[in-house]
Amino acid sequence: MGLFSRKKKKEQIDDQDPVLRWMTVDEAIAYSSGDTAVLEKAVGKIAYEYKILARELSEKQEEIKQDYTLDTELLGDVKRFEMLPEKTRAGIVDSARLIMNLGDERTRFINKEKKISTEQKRSMARYDALLPEKLEEIRKKEEYLVLVEEDMRKLEGEKGIISFERERAVEKRRFLGRFSWFVATAALMLFIVLLILMKNGNEKLMPAFFVTGVAVIGFAFYYFVSMKECASIIRKCDVSMKRAQQLLNKVKIKFVNTSGTLEYMYEKYHVKGYSELKNTWEEYVHEKESEKMYASNTRLLAGYEQSLLDELHRAGFVHPQPLVSQPEILFNSSELQRYKQSLEESREKLRRMLDDGMKQAMELKKEVEDARERYPGCSRMFDAVYE
Repeated sequence: MGLFSRKKKKEQIDDQDPVLRWMTVDEAIAYSSGDTAVLEKAVGKIAYEYKILARELSEKQEEIKQDYTLDTELLGDVKRFEMLPEKTRAGIVDSARLIMNLGDERTRFINKEKKISTEQKRSMARYDALLPEKLEEIRKKEEYLVLVEEDMRKLEGEKGIISFERERAVEKRRFLGRFSWFVATAALMLFIVLLILMKNGNEKLMPAFFVTGVAVIGFAFYYFVSMKECASIIRKCDVSMKRAQQLLNKVKIKFVNTSGTLEYMYEKYHVKGYSELKNTWEEYVHEKESEKMYASNTRLLAGYEQSLLDELHRAGFVHPQPLVSQPEILFNSSELQRYKQSLEESREKLRRMLDDGMKQAMELKKEVEDARERYPGCSRMFDAVYE
């Protein structure tokens, strides 16, 4: 695994070793010294992260598969309607037209401006049973995305502080280098002058000669101590900068995954965020309840709707309710084609997403196998990734 080869031979620490991103600076130092406990802990974190990613990818694929199946079945109902015998189809169209007329009367009675689009209403109807749960999921993901963005800003700030400290140490080292040349030159000239004067009989300058020597020695001591301190700061900053960058890369991956999931959900429900979806859902529920209330006051409408629903069931429709809820689709050819095209486009998009998900799953599996080969001493930790 980075620390052991297949012969359990200790390896040298590699700056590109992915296990480093899961370690603190102290743990990385212990790792380079051969501490297996630190290594196993870091590899355990890697294996756990792989397991989380695999589970999230699987759950997302399953959700897309369910949506794809639903769209396929709805599209099958449309094609089944188009292939019905003329007599059966005419009866369904008449029922749908009557339901539509009764609905128009109810709409005129309500006389209320709709606050959600037809596309949004269809989306709400399609995922009626799932939306209450999905609303909470989207809210939590948006809150998590805010935290991830905050972590990214903090890590960028930490990188800036580390870079500033390192630059200060580098600049101090440059200054000490230049200043040391000046001191050395000045001291040499002073020694020469003092020696010349002392040779000419100025013995009283002997103390000044020794004081100058002590000053030079003191400066040399300060110079070497300061240069060592600067070198130590630079090394620490380099290690800290590498760790901060690795953490930032990890956070960016989380940001991309979470934002990608949210964008998929926004597109799926035809909204721009949780607040809009919440308002749309509440408005849909309100409209739905209003429609139910007025439908209950009109037994005739309820009777025709049930009759149409039963007729569609007898004709073999898998999901007749969306067609009963939108009867114009059954007698308006342009609405039928728009509905059919919408389902075909949605299914094709979901098909592409399924293919992309399979590619991501293969890439993740390869990455897990690469990690298993890279850290053979801890291969057992990767066995639970796909459990």
